Amino acid sequence: MSSQFFRRVPVLALSALSCLTPLAVPTVARAQAAPAALEPVVITPTRSEQRLPEVLAPVTLITREDIERTQAQSLPELLSRQAGLQMTRTGGPGSQTSLWARGAGSSGVLVLVDGMRLNTPLTGAALWGGVNVDTIERIEIVRGNMSSLYGSEAIGGVVQIFTRGGTTDEASVQAEAGSGDSLNGAVSVTRNFSSTRLSATVAGARSKPFSAIDPAQVPRANPDKDGNRNASGTLRLQQRLGEATELGASVWTQRNKTDFDDPFDAPLGNPSASGSAEQKEDARTTNWQAFGRHRLDEIWTLRATLGEVTDKSENTSTIPLSYNDNEYEARNRQAQLQADAKLAERVTASFGFDYLDQRGESTSYDPSFNNVLTGFSRNARSYWLGINGRADKQRVQLNLRHDDYSDVGGATTGLVAYGYQLTGELLVIMQASSAFRAPSFNDLYFPFFGNPTLEPEEARSVEAGLRYARGNWRAGLAVFNTRTENLIQYSPATRRAENIARARVQGAELTLGWQHAAWRVDFNATYLDTEDEATGQRLLRRAPFTVNVAAYYEGGRWSVGGEVGHADKRADADINTFARIDLGAYTVARMVASYDVTKALRLKLRMENAFDESYELVDGYNTWGRAVFGGIEWRM
Repeated sequence: MSSQFFRRVPVLALSALSCLTPLAVPTVARAQAAPAALEPVVITPTRSEQRLPEVLAPVTLITREDIERTQAQSLPELLSRQAGLQMTRTGGPGSQTSLWARGAGSSGVLVLVDGMRLNTPLTGAALWGGVNVDTIERIEIVRGNMSSLYGSEAIGGVVQIFTRGGTTDEASVQAEAGSGDSLNGAVSVTRNFSSTRLSATVAGARSKPFSAIDPAQVPRANPDKDGNRNASGTLRLQQRLGEATELGASVWTQRNKTDFDDPFDAPLGNPSASGSAEQKEDARTTNWQAFGRHRLDEIWTLRATLGEVTDKSENTSTIPLSYNDNEYEARNRQAQLQADAKLAERVTASFGFDYLDQRGESTSYDPSFNNVLTGFSRNARSYWLGINGRADKQRVQLNLRHDDYSDVGGATTGLVAYGYQLTGELLVIMQASSAFRAPSFNDLYFPFFGNPTLEPEEARSVEAGLRYARGNWRAGLAVFNTRTENLIQYSPATRRAENIARARVQGAELTLGWQHAAWRVDFNATYLDTEDEATGQRLLRRAPFTVNVAAYYEGGRWSVGGEVGHADKRADADINTFARIDLGAYTVARMVASYDVTKALRLKLRMENAFDESYELVDGYNTWGRAVFGGIEWRM
């Protein structure tokens, strides 16, 4: 990626190091002023451990305690209530789900599970609609361009999911039932044996709430209720070898079986035939990894990770010769090497090498149209470095990365972030960054669309922000502008995909939080102005304004709370004609309560869409009405 600005990154890095040299001899006063070790630590913003208050990038941390407090059961809905994120879904639980971050679509948001890339090479997006929250320990969300650390897809941000595995001995069993024939449950155990920690979780869910498509809008669609059945499991083993070395391995797997509606499914050669058919998807995802960490001395720490993510999906239809009868298989194999150096008390440098091997197969790629699995493969070699430092009132983060793909060539991305502590409570932040997205296999090879000569999409962002923290209060404001070029879009002139489109996204995010004793209140609002620069129109399905408010009280045996989310009207394509339309604004509220009968036994109650709001995330597709669920949890 050519840019004079990012060619100067190495020079800026040296300049930043020169201004940070006073940190080479830390004073006793600074050491005594170090914050408490209980402050949250995150990894995703720099790929190394960093205390949350010192992070320059806009970050949201969702802990296991947050998940349990909110009684969240839907990962897409949990994420969509965070600043800068929006979600669309074509039906009920487990249906096709898209996540938007700062206006970037699903193929522009990188999703990781324990550091492994979940984005499939087939579409460039992550298949995560069926991820069960009972298998999650915490979630780190970094908003904004992060290709300088993670490579392709990280245009709108990075969502990293860490699978379940606590630090103390614990065991729990929980179950819940409610509206829409819903039933879910989970068993989780963590045990420590001297220097060994073993964690395991098994979870399952099923529901059959409503028809995915509203038959009032699409009469030819099957009006029966569409169900979902999901099973997930995690297993994590960690072993310490003395104080300097840690080894580990983890496995996460899920199977998601979903009924869905296709308004255009019809027998081959008779597209006007009734579509009252049944369509089903059976998707499986498995993620394994092995990792090691060794501290050589007081300065150097080495890390290594090896892992693989596989996706297999089979779609079937009761309509003869349906185009919904197809199979998909995808694989990401990754190897990561990283060296961290502590250059001074508050200055660290990281150097890394990533290797990615991707393969994707689909019956849709078969040039003979005989429904034969046809596949493509590629690999990418990537080198990156990062510098993070703090001196008195100044903070700096510098990243530089080069990715070399075997099929579409190379891309160089960078990030420069600077923070200045105006007062003890107020931090001002400025940041410039670049990102890219490698074309997916669908972009390159899909019949009557693909173009093997496509180049990566490119994005550049600038951002300014304020962060405030005092006592029980915290607040953040970020204003950003991102321009994306070489967007991949179908060209009627060449009758295939081309790098012809450009898009502009600008906006602002405001976050507020207050916590005192048993009370906790959180607020976020996002303004988003998107534009397809070729047409001057807003990008589809991005609400220009969203706001979310949450309040919880945890006192004694009782815990009660609620959340309200609002999304403004946004553009979409009509489900029947594809004409441009507007989806109405909506406001959705949820309420939760729990009661500790004993220290081990807890009763839970939650209500989703408490005011029975009628709304759509995608034109023609149904969403939950008012729904009530009750559950029980036993801790041992």
